[in-house]
Amino acid sequence: MRGSSRSSNSVISTLVLLGTGALLVLVVVLITGGFVVDAGPLHFSSRHPVAPLLILATAWIAAVAVGGRQAAADAMARLGGRIDRHAPAIAVVIAAAAAGTGIGFGTFAASAADASGYVSQSKLLAAARVSFDEPLARLLPWTETTWAFSPLGYRPGPAPGEVVPTYPPGLPLTMAAARAIGGEWAPFFVVPLLGGLAVFCTYLLGARLHSRRAGLTAALLLATSPIFLFQLVQPMTDVPAVAWWTLALLFALSLELGAPVAAGAAAGFALLARPNLLPLVAPLAVVVYRWPSPQPRRLLPFAAGLVPAAGALALLQWRLYGSPLASGHGAFRDFFAISNVWPNVRVYSAHLIRGETAALGLALIAIVGVLATRRGVRETPDHSLAPAAVAAALFGAGILLCYLPYVVFRDWFYLRFFLPAFPLAFVVVGALTVRATSAFPPWARGLALLAVLTAVASVNLVAAGREQAFLLRDYEGRYLAAGRYVDAALPREALIFAVQESGSARYYARPVVRWDLLPVDLDTAVATLTAMHRRPVFLVEDWEAADLRMRFPSSRLARLDWPPRADIGTSVHVLLFDPADRDEAPGRIHTDRVR
Repeated sequence: MRGSSRSSNSVISTLVLLGTGALLVLVVVLITGGFVVDAGPLHFSSRHPVAPLLILATAWIAAVAVGGRQAAADAMARLGGRIDRHAPAIAVVIAAAAAGTGIGFGTFAASAADASGYVSQSKLLAAARVSFDEPLARLLPWTETTWAFSPLGYRPGPAPGEVVPTYPPGLPLTMAAARAIGGEWAPFFVVPLLGGLAVFCTYLLGARLHSRRAGLTAALLLATSPIFLFQLVQPMTDVPAVAWWTLALLFALSLELGAPVAAGAAAGFALLARPNLLPLVAPLAVVVYRWPSPQPRRLLPFAAGLVPAAGALALLQWRLYGSPLASGHGAFRDFFAISNVWPNVRVYSAHLIRGETAALGLALIAIVGVLATRRGVRETPDHSLAPAAVAAALFGAGILLCYLPYVVFRDWFYLRFFLPAFPLAFVVVGALTVRATSAFPPWARGLALLAVLTAVASVNLVAAGREQAFLLRDYEGRYLAAGRYVDAALPREALIFAVQESGSARYYARPVVRWDLLPVDLDTAVATLTAMHRRPVFLVEDWEAADLRMRFPSSRLARLDWPPRADIGTSVHVLLFDPADRDEAPGRIHTDRVR
């Protein structure tokens, strides 16, 4: 009899799980319009709501028919327990999915200024160098010649002909280590892997500050955040900054003996990646000092962990820019002003509403639910919202201090500056969500949480697709294709005149000349370099042609009025022009079309 009861419970649980899975699929289909999972031999698709709706109804009706309403309700109630028990494993899956997304949709290209700057700097550091030398800059009779030989992401160094990176060394150091282990492509895996670390640390942060369910909610919100996904596929420093600061917070909250030192070391590496986030050290120090009660003795080891990275950064900036407090981007006054604060409040509010609609909507619904049921549910000290809310407020204030006075950027993707504050903010949203769902009947709590999280993740993924997060590889692929092509097609004596393509061209192919920074006329520069037995060519994106003509209105070469040697790319075309072809008969010039 007991075996029969056990068998009946197992059948009911299986039917409830089947119905729950169908419900989640139904939510995804209704929000996204359908999906396809095609990974090797695994193929699963659902494009219409009818099938999951039928499975849902059939499974749950069958569960009630087999064991009755109470048995089915008990099986549903056990969902919450399963979520709590398996939360670490679920968090690992979410983190792995985030890392896999970053790798699967990664650009894998040293593109534009930021990506090419970080990746090329990692190559320098792997060779134990912090700059590169351009001998031509010392041979030419022009003023400020080194500027013209500095690709995007670089600037002149202290010595004539020396070119130094403008970006901080944190991410390039990590990439250099990866390059030493895995070769040329390894640096492009760093950001996705650190993204996975950031997601898992967010789960741990939520579990530490509130509950496992709050941690899972926060991890899923971060892993599916449109701006997080947009940056996860690019070799830039935004996602690594999230990982290092979240790891520092976890250590700051730990009671282990060496945790304050580890918190300081993680914060130090975060500063190596983003020195301008120095104000975040203050709220982190507050957490170290006050968690779980005021302990002044924890501050000294925290400082000891922070000092090595801060000292190394100061020394490097002194070596490259002439002062321990100098930045590769220029003077402080050129970027910060009180007059920027209110425009940035408006701009970033709009960016936040556009990019984090799902998280904001969930927070609003949860707050309403909490207020509506505040008398019916008693919050235990272990599940108090206060610690997460205070930490989030402190970190949020630090981020606002860093970026509200900063230059006003109106493009949506500059919401990336606020990413280090997202884990704590999402923990607060997770805690509110758990608190709101706790007012449901026991059988509905786990089910409601799963349904809500599935809906939020689906909305986020739709938004990320709308923002082209999953198409950046194709868009940025032109940098890789152009770089590889000119490396293969051009002779060793070639010099590439470029601006937008200068960083990638210098990384993949040859020395570059920034035509926008030339101190002489374009025709004069080409003639001078040709007389020095160099082979000048122009690598310009189609939209840059007008800028080139405007920069040199009297130049014959700036007209680009002859057929290009190569036409590379699809949505944006990269054109390779050889000035030697200008006087050739049109029929003798062959244009390569590279996609």
